[in-house]
Amino acid sequence: MIEEHRLRTLTRFEAPRRTEGPVEVTPHEHRRGSRCPAPSQLEADELGRLVNMLLEAYDGRRPAAQVRALVAPEVYAGLTGASRARPRHRTQTIHTCAPAPDVVEACARVEADGRSFALAARFTRTPTGWRCERFALLKPRQQANPNRRAA
Repeated sequence: MIEEHRLRTLTRFEAPRRTEGPVEVTPHEHRRGSRCPAPSQLEADELGRLVNMLLEAYDGRRPAAQVRALVAPEVYAGLTGASRARPRHRTQTIHTCAPAPDVVEACARVEADGRSFALAARFTRTPTGWRCERFALLKPRQQANPNRRAA
């Protein structure tokens, strides 16, 4: 992946590199969220990275504590549930829509052990970044045992 570098103008609290005398630097006015606001849109590559991080936490390949700040408490509770060996899930395709400003919904096709599953997620923009409000890996229901008799 090739990174693009751009020149930017100095912000008012940055001193220029070459100076003849002492430079007075005014302190940065800190307001909540003003230092590093969340991007107004969730780019496709960033969304893919977030979904993959959540899948890694779901599979148990990443500690759920690493994604705690990125998810709502309900989602975190689902990721920290009973640990069991799960196959590695890999995203195949991701589709998005923005049903409201500061909201992105995603659906994805995920593969594990040669089977395909659906994934649904909802992300909301907060002052500190994007947060996953809903995360659901939709799997087919278990088939009833045909040899079992109804009682």
